[in-house]
Amino acid sequence: MTGKSDKQSLRCKEDSSQVGEIKSAREIAQEKASRLGELSPEERKGQRQDRCRLIGKSLAEKYLSQYDIRLLEAELNKHSAQDKDLMKQAAVHRLIEGINLRYGSTLDKISQGILTLANTTTAIETLGKVKELFQEYEEAENRERQEIEKAGREILHQLRVSGTAISQINIRAKEEWEKKLNQLTGPFEERLNYLKQELLSSARV
Repeated sequence: MTGKSDKQSLRCKEDSSQVGEIKSAREIAQEKASRLGELSPEERKGQRQDRCRLIGKSLAEKYLSQYDIRLLEAELNKHSAQDKDLMKQAAVHRLIEGINLRYGSTLDKISQGILTLANTTTAIETLGKVKELFQEYEEAENRERQEIEKAGREILHQLRVSGTAISQINIRAKEEWEKKLNQLTGPFEERLNYLKQELLSSARV
């Protein structure tokens, strides 16, 4: 009998503990709700802005992974006009960050996303300058690559050897290419960063 009584007592304590935890969680939630109710208009506005920025950035991330304009527009249309503007600002900022010289194939899709969110004359003009910069960079990169490949062929021709020597030359050519590419990219990156800042200013919604 004593064993059974002990088990019942233990079960009662566990039940009491669980009720206490549930009550504690409920009280915490109520306290949070109470504090939210006490927020000033400025604090509530700040929270709303933070929430909208997070949603906007998340939408841009989703667009960068799928490049689906219709999905982007549909998600934005679920929100009020005021919230939508804040989300657009955050999304545009993230899309501009995604412009990268090494990934020229994505520029058109990113540009399409930016213009969907902030279709202004100055944004269109700035994106045109960005596209020209990408074309200039691609041409410069191709020239550098051709020069290195030509130099490699000349070395092979002079040595008139094959096998291990060819692989060693290929390694040196790769290292030289990476060095040349980094040197080439630097000035273009500076120009691109300037255009990104210009784009951020011109794409205000």
